[in-house]
Amino acid sequence: MIYSKATIKSISESIGIPRLKDGITTAMAQDVEYRLHEIIVEAAKFMHHSRRTKLTVGDVNRALRVRNVEPVYGFESGRPSKFHRAQAGIDDDVFYVDDEMIDLDAALDEALPSVPPSVAYTAHWLAIEGVQPRIQQNPVEAEPDVQAGVKRQNTGNGADAVETILEVKHVLSKELQLYYECITESLRSSDSVVRATAVSSIAADAGIHQLVTYF
Repeated sequence: MIYSKATIKSISESIGIPRLKDGITTAMAQDVEYRLHEIIVEAAKFMHHSRRTKLTVGDVNRALRVRNVEPVYGFESGRPSKFHRAQAGIDDDVFYVDDEMIDLDAALDEALPSVPPSVAYTAHWLAIEGVQPRIQQNPVEAEPDVQAGVKRQNTGNGADAVETILEVKHVLSKELQLYYECITESLRSSDSVVRATAVSSIAADAGIHQLVTYF
């Protein structure tokens, strides 16, 4: 049995019914086990109809309402329950959940948590004519590996203004790099057929536009 006779006796004594006979406690324990089995089977039906594999407190509460039983009130805690052993002159050990006592006066005297800021939204330019403005909302550009070039402009008052121009590093894929190596070897080949094939490939292939500056 799930519930022992000692558990039934302990519960009966807590509600003012002392000295139950062994036959009565055995019958009550069997009846409690049968009622629990009914509730669990009914809750499992709600779980399966919801296409879930985890039984929740809501499923149990719905099963209780179907059986015209008062549902379980309270809230679900994420912490596991800690059971303690109680030995109060009973033959078998009885376990109970230790509920923490909360002092309401101390809880009321505690400082209130800070109020979260209200929800707000702002608009900003992600890019203007292809140029990304350097503002806090936009991601920071990575530092280039190459040195920046320098361009001087005449401001008209005899002084030169220096403008820094960041050079863009051209990144080629491995396929294009392999194609470039093969095509340059073919162009340097002494075989005229191989050179003609390489030239026709450069002229007709539209996927090598990134390599045009290297020829």
